[in-house]
Amino acid sequence: MAILCYSLQKNWATITADKQMEVTQRILVYPDELKFNGNFMTGTAIDIQTGQREAITMSFKSPQMLKNIDKLTTPSIWLINGQLKPIIPRTNENQFDNLTYNHHRRICNQVQINRVEQIVRQKRGIVGWCHTLRKRLSLYFETLPPPLSAYCQQLIIGSSNEDSAELMVSIKRLGLLHLFCISGMHIVLFTDLLRRLLVHLWWRKESIDLFLIIILPFYLLIGGGATSLIRATIMAELGLLHRYLNLDRLDGWALSLLIGLVIDPLLLLTLGGQLSYLLSFILQVLPESVRGFKQSLLLNLISLPSLLSYVYEVHLLSFGVSYLIIPLFSTIVFPAVLVGALSFKLFEPLTYLINAGLKCFQYILNWLSDFPGMIHFGKPPLILALLLFAASLFVISQDTSLKSWKILALLYVITGGIIHLPLNGEVTFVDIGQGDSIIIREPFNRRVTMIDTGGKLNFKKPDWATSKHSQDDAQRITINYLKSKGIRQIDNICLTHHDADHIGYLTTILDNIAVKRLIVSAGMERQPALLNKVRTAEKSSPMIIPVTDNVKLSSFPLQILHPFVPGEGKNEDSLVLAGKFGGKRFLFTGDLDQENEEKVIQKYPQLKSDILKAGHHGSKTASSYLFLQTVAPKYAIISAGRFNRYRHPDEITIKNFQRLNINYLSTQQFGVIQYVYHGRNGKIKTTLRGDETSWTLPNYLHN
Repeated sequence: MAILCYSLQKNWATITADKQMEVTQRILVYPDELKFNGNFMTGTAIDIQTGQREAITMSFKSPQMLKNIDKLTTPSIWLINGQLKPIIPRTNENQFDNLTYNHHRRICNQVQINRVEQIVRQKRGIVGWCHTLRKRLSLYFETLPPPLSAYCQQLIIGSSNEDSAELMVSIKRLGLLHLFCISGMHIVLFTDLLRRLLVHLWWRKESIDLFLIIILPFYLLIGGGATSLIRATIMAELGLLHRYLNLDRLDGWALSLLIGLVIDPLLLLTLGGQLSYLLSFILQVLPESVRGFKQSLLLNLISLPSLLSYVYEVHLLSFGVSYLIIPLFSTIVFPAVLVGALSFKLFEPLTYLINAGLKCFQYILNWLSDFPGMIHFGKPPLILALLLFAASLFVISQDTSLKSWKILALLYVITGGIIHLPLNGEVTFVDIGQGDSIIIREPFNRRVTMIDTGGKLNFKKPDWATSKHSQDDAQRITINYLKSKGIRQIDNICLTHHDADHIGYLTTILDNIAVKRLIVSAGMERQPALLNKVRTAEKSSPMIIPVTDNVKLSSFPLQILHPFVPGEGKNEDSLVLAGKFGGKRFLFTGDLDQENEEKVIQKYPQLKSDILKAGHHGSKTASSYLFLQTVAPKYAIISAGRFNRYRHPDEITIKNFQRLNINYLSTQQFGVIQYVYHGRNGKIKTTLRGDETSWTLPNYLHN
């Protein structure tokens, strides 16, 4: 297995693109592997020339072309023009790793399609027929009323669309995600329903078994081929063949694991793989006497270390809700979804009756998920996650031993203490794209301060092109990072000025994390750009505090150096903040222009900095030579987006850094940049080495 993994990794290394290049390709596209959100399409395809799988993206300029592509139901070969480029790895701590995810799918390059020159439909083989059926089912399910439509997509063909994103929020909060990912339970229900139907048609048992053995691999393709479905299908096949293979249940489980690892050598490094094989193993070894609530509790317990390592939080109700919901789901909800899908063309009132019942079911889930009880535990260190897993196994083996439960509880308390009361502090420059977001976390999480939230300037699009239910970068990156650190509250958010790339994600932050104070440059508190974002936030209403340089705030770790007088929250009114962490002097200047930089050093001629956050993303309008010479930083941190339209950072700024021997680090090149300190000592850490995204950088930025 190790040799196989090595050979696969070596193969990826030889076929991975190392830079962006213009290409003309013929690609094989299966219609069910395309996803649409607004005018943006993602999916996978196969390069006809190399046989290599690729991730593809495309932005549509007209609704007619989008509709034509979306309505494709058969495999087709496209002649396309576009850019072939490497997949960028995760650039922030605990961010979703798109590169690793695609490696699991045997994908190592992506193609951004600019133009589709030709589409030629292909003859359908068995595999093509399965993909066609899956796409046609998806189009049919889209005609059903919500939420039945989303339930059918999730539970029958393992697909998701724009409607299912909202549906899944409460399900994720309650830890019921496994019910809505096609897995062993769904295969058991599916085969049981088929078996009952065929028995009523007077089929013999041997004929039914043979039919199921033949049909299950096809359902693997129709159901989307997820990890849990692969495992469940293999085990179901082995169960049907057990009389011929003479395998017991554990042998079948072990064989399914081996086959799964051959299909995906990185299988057990994913949450889906861990939960699927782990929970199925526990079900094999638990005594027959362990049933009902006790079984549900033990399964939740054994999966908890993996869940916390990936989602960082757990709802207390999940332990009881899963016990109550699973019987309801298997006996009523799942069969009702199948009947609702089948009856829509035969007897429409029945479909709407079932849909009304699903609305009630979804209302109950939403109601339960809003109950207090969400524990923001954080991400356990790997060694402690393994210890928690081992201790959970020990509890199961000891059955009702009170001592074993005490040991497990103590381990969770220790792990929680390490996460929530860290000895180290951090100053983190988040890679939020073309924007600014800095998080200062003091030791023991005594105070958490954020400087700007990042954001994007969103241009108005027509309705057909507007994305629905899409997460922004603050949700994917900043909130994820804060939750992984067990942070439930931000003490201060400092907004340097009102530009969208600095305050655009404020509403997202306020809706997900409790915030005590918003500190803004005086005059900005009256700006609609800020007030609208605070008013639209549903879960947090912080105090807004306007400041100038003569304001001293309690429980605030930074000194305010600018503005001197109230303004309008423009670049020239930017907050300038200075602070000392881990023996290093930090200076944050927002988007302050050169003229006002010089006013700051005139008023504070002794101002020095060890680490400077380069003003205005490294633009030539900031970071003047005189300012840099006076402040004399050892490091300059540049926060700018890859391929940004402004060409930040500017070459003039980089030359100023070089002339003054200032080391510079860019989030474009190094991803998240952190200064991690303990006491008066610390060191700079980056997520990337610096060469992974070098193809995205202008030549003058290579240092």
